[in-house]
Amino acid sequence: MPVNAIPFKMPAPVEIPAHLVSTLRQLPPDQAAQRAMELLLQIEAAEVLIYEKVDVEGRLSLGGVVCEDAAQAGPIQAFLAGEELYGQPLSSVGLAGRALAQGSALLVMGQTQAGEEGPLPPRLQQVLIDRGVGGHIGFVYVLPLGGAGQRPLGALTLVRGAAAGPLNHEQPGLSEGLRQVLEGVLAG
Repeated sequence: MPVNAIPFKMPAPVEIPAHLVSTLRQLPPDQAAQRAMELLLQIEAAEVLIYEKVDVEGRLSLGGVVCEDAAQAGPIQAFLAGEELYGQPLSSVGLAGRALAQGSALLVMGQTQAGEEGPLPPRLQQVLIDRGVGGHIGFVYVLPLGGAGQRPLGALTLVRGAAAGPLNHEQPGLSEGLRQVLEGVLAG
């Protein structure tokens, strides 16, 4: 099955405990995003989390990467930072741009191989190929922060390997709750 990016409706958010919301609101935006990704890692919502942000001039940039295996975060972030779409005006190119343009989360899954064209930015595609088995990219959730009628703020991408399966139990609601809190922090 080729890689497909499917609009995905997140469920109702689970209420995030007040002390966590307060902590996130007290942090500068990039630190709040980092902490939110760490919280999502703690609930095993993803093995790799990617934060992309949109600056006031509308350019997309890589804000940070958090990994289940902390030693992988730096190398993955350094590799992804070379994506051509970073530093460029936001468009519907790339997963974050597409999710922001649609104002909808995306579920990305399927199989790919190096050099194959599709919805994945090339460097992200390579990271997913390296982590997958037989070209299967697992389950990738792209959660927009703003967009579709609001000022685009960025996106959180949650990467889960095929063995981990899709989000389950409370993970989708908690992910949506944290997404909404983070969106509020970033919006100011």
